[in-house]
Amino acid sequence: MACRKRIARVLSLLFAALVVTVTYAPSAGAAPGFAALDGANDWSCEPTAGRPPVVLVHGSGTEISRSFAVLAPRLRAEGYCVFAGNLGAAPSAGEVVSGRTLPGVGSVGAALLGRPIYGVREIESMAVELADVVAEVRRTTGAERVAMVGHSTGGNVIRQYLRRAGAAAVAQVVTMGTPYRGTTWAGLAALYPDLASLGLTDAQIASQVFGAPGKQQVADSPLLHRLNATGETVPGVRYSAIASRYDGVITPQDTAQLAAPSAGDRNVMLQDGCPTDTADHNGLLIDPRASAAVLSALADDQRPLPC
Repeated sequence: MACRKRIARVLSLLFAALVVTVTYAPSAGAAPGFAALDGANDWSCEPTAGRPPVVLVHGSGTEISRSFAVLAPRLRAEGYCVFAGNLGAAPSAGEVVSGRTLPGVGSVGAALLGRPIYGVREIESMAVELADVVAEVRRTTGAERVAMVGHSTGGNVIRQYLRRAGAAAVAQVVTMGTPYRGTTWAGLAALYPDLASLGLTDAQIASQVFGAPGKQQVADSPLLHRLNATGETVPGVRYSAIASRYDGVITPQDTAQLAAPSAGDRNVMLQDGCPTDTADHNGLLIDPRASAAVLSALADDQRPLPC
């Protein structure tokens, strides 16, 4: 009986997903949304020497205001012009009805609360949208190159963009909780017990929760094989990879660090030098030590990180 109730609850959630997505989903292929975000998307901002514009890239099942409410103002206070667009809008009504695609149930919760669903399209598709964001930032600010900061899936969207476009427009990349070599999604069963109770594997839960990026970022996925075929980084770009040992989504946690950083690159494990820092996957976005690590990486300095 309890099992039937859990199945019914999951099925009702999936049905709600269909109804909400058909009713409220943004149109597919729409231009990235430069929504209001404190500290960001001020098109009158003029970059200063040594501080290129910073483009923030969110993860799956979220959007810029939920992701960067803390980081964007901190970057602006440090003198950076900051920009961010909502990428990977939920599928259109036609796509859902046709059965070609369905947003992950984790994103549905946001939709049921009236929040838009972003970050659930294929990483290749979001990289095309990101190219439009970068082009608009460069055109408006006159900057030759930008810096990019990506959280979770956002880091791999940046990597896909760089594989397509090269390093001409990007000076440096900072990732936070991005699975360079893929994740086993080992913490998802605890976060989504109803799905786990149906016998879904961690990877299957990820596909339900995050849509296409859940499948694309599992360890040994075809996408990651392509991204890593000639190395995890693109020549001409400086990389910094920030990870946390308390990340229960990106597992094992060292997949969020560069396997072979080049000179000038850096890996940051938040607990190195601060074992009491307990920031988890989403906590990376609000953790003072993580924010300071982003600022230090962008400035290429060795400032002490708060603990």
